[in-house]
Amino acid sequence: MIAIDWADWGLRAPDRVLPVSGGLINRSFCAEWSDGDRLFVQQVNTQVFTDLEAIECNLQLVLGHPISAFTVAPILRRDGRVHGLDGWRVFPFVSEADSPVDPGLLGRFWGEFTATLNARPAAWRSVLPHFHSAALRWEQWSAVRDRIPSTYRGLAKALEDAASTFLALERDLPAAVQHHDAKRSNVIASAAGLRAIDLDTLQMGYLGSDFGDLVRSTAALRAEDEPEENGCNPEAFEAVWEGYASAYAPARELAARVRQMPAYLTWLQALRFATDAASGNTYYAVTYGEQNWHRAQNQRSLLESLLREFPFESRST
Repeated sequence: MIAIDWADWGLRAPDRVLPVSGGLINRSFCAEWSDGDRLFVQQVNTQVFTDLEAIECNLQLVLGHPISAFTVAPILRRDGRVHGLDGWRVFPFVSEADSPVDPGLLGRFWGEFTATLNARPAAWRSVLPHFHSAALRWEQWSAVRDRIPSTYRGLAKALEDAASTFLALERDLPAAVQHHDAKRSNVIASAAGLRAIDLDTLQMGYLGSDFGDLVRSTAALRAEDEPEENGCNPEAFEAVWEGYASAYAPARELAARVRQMPAYLTWLQALRFATDAASGNTYYAVTYGEQNWHRAQNQRSLLESLLREFPFESRST
């Protein structure tokens, strides 16, 4: 099932390897040994992450940075590297606690994560340049917008009508190092506390993009894979905000902009799903042909709900 030389990590071959579902990009597995030991094994998708050395550099920086206390850190190979040449890496297998995590605690965790990440400068490399950039995603969309099936032209128009708002917002966003995938599923509630995983997109970006992604996944009424219309739970939004801003003071100082980031990230994600659908589903894994269109519709309805609940003009500094 997987081609990995376990000796590179000082390990003997496991007794069995089981696939781990949930990720849309990388391949993930649980390796199990008869004595009860388990490890999480993953192969980076180098068609998406074409600069594996940038990820290697950043994960090595994480290991020597205070932010490592907030993460599930990789297990180094015998040669001191995280990755093999074919993109395989190994992590401790951390079991998730059974009880749900309060949105306020999630917000506080990511606020502390952001504060710690930005408190000590490091030579973070850019893995996916302009990953949360409205300008980049608009450029990518513009290259495929003539391929939109008639069924989804209403969706396309709704996303395009909102473009000027978010392109203008981007020009006013301050820079900060961000995780860039701070959704609920990338936090493990372990016995030792909350820990962030999937650090491949950790790089310089825009302040508040992690808050936006957290709200997008935590305060949404439905998961992005559900084909039904989505919406925002305003109480969960405010709980995430209070937790995040209490741990990361710059967020409260720039509240007028940071609180717009959930809508910004949701529009961005809807556009990315639609762009991938129009491109033939080359980025996000799908289980049926129109799934990325349905994901884009789901995120568009979440965006509309966010803008109803938290219209830009009513937000105070």
